[in-house]
Amino acid sequence: MEPISLLPIKDTISQVLRREIFACRIEDGAELTQEAVAAQLQVSRIPVREAFLCLETEGLLERLPNRHMRVVGLTEKRLGQNFRALAALEAELAEQVLSAGAPGPAGEALDRCRAARESRDWDALWAADRALHLSFSAALENPMLRQLHERQRRALFEGVLEALPPDWERLAALDEAIGEALRAETGLSEAIKNYYRVLGEDAAKELKQLCP
Repeated sequence: MEPISLLPIKDTISQVLRREIFACRIEDGAELTQEAVAAQLQVSRIPVREAFLCLETEGLLERLPNRHMRVVGLTEKRLGQNFRALAALEAELAEQVLSAGAPGPAGEALDRCRAARESRDWDALWAADRALHLSFSAALENPMLRQLHERQRRALFEGVLEALPPDWERLAALDEAIGEALRAETGLSEAIKNYYRVLGEDAAKELKQLCP
């Protein structure tokens, strides 16, 4: 039996708003207030304020002079920029891991990716994929880089790829290519950048249909 995991309410609110923004149900440029969101979600203002701060650090909300928040929504241009920037960050982290000779838990995550692909358990693949990519910053034992990597990947993946689901078979194949490069200790940066390029292009196609 799996233990029950309950997110703090501010994280749940952040997750809800993130998904609504990336699904274009909250439009780019819309103004949000703590009072309105709290009333709509039937929660107090305090966790809403905390959620706003979280999304502001992720770049999804921008503070206005009147203390309202402006939504920085998903556009094809921003989507491409975000995927390329995260790819560059993660590729650099991975190269540092190789240089330090500290691969961390990447191998275990790759085994989980393969098992999930074989059983076609996409929830398990989603979790294993996240563990694989975050293993690069975790292996460096640098809290600042780890938090930066986790925050940017969470902002992009928990919103974008849940609103614009990937081709799961292709996702698993891209992760396997990263694993092969990791074992060979060559071509890792290229494999990581290709992973983000392909997912970014697929997400852009879905975005055009979702947010015409």
